[in-house]
Amino acid sequence: MAFDPQLSGNLDLLDRRIAGEPSGSSSFEDVLAEYLRQVEAAADQEILTSILLLDPATRRLRHCAAPSLPAAYCEAIDGIEIGPKVGSCGTAAYLGHAIYVIDIACNPLWSDFRDLALSHGLKACWSTPIHGDDGEVLGTFAIYYRTPRAPRPEEIEAIDAINRRVAQAVRAYR
Repeated sequence: MAFDPQLSGNLDLLDRRIAGEPSGSSSFEDVLAEYLRQVEAAADQEILTSILLLDPATRRLRHCAAPSLPAAYCEAIDGIEIGPKVGSCGTAAYLGHAIYVIDIACNPLWSDFRDLALSHGLKACWSTPIHGDDGEVLGTFAIYYRTPRAPRPEEIEAIDAINRRVAQAVRAYR
């Protein structure tokens, strides 16, 4: 998942465009979906991305944006309760740190969701928590692959940079 060097510039343009729009002209979900589309377009291979937001009262992740993931998959995971063995996103939100699942088919974190993910052709999922200014977990940013794979160091750096941008957008709209 090497990213096009123009990604940062494209996200800067998106930030400026959003900042110049009248309040309420773009929905929160539309803004985040546009960030994700930019990330997906910049990748050197097919990736599918998502943002889930944490409802602090219920400790459940709610679907927010996922422009390329199958709608049926998004509907099935909407509202999952976070915990120590709840796929990549539920676990990342619960533990507060990145979870890189290389192969969903054999990872115990995915035992309850394995069949669902595999039925949609999802084979790897890397999820990072989105943190608020005070460190609380606001949600997760995830990248899915259709083949099992581990992240390279430069990919982890890119994910961290993208996650910081997504976190800024989430904090701005919350």
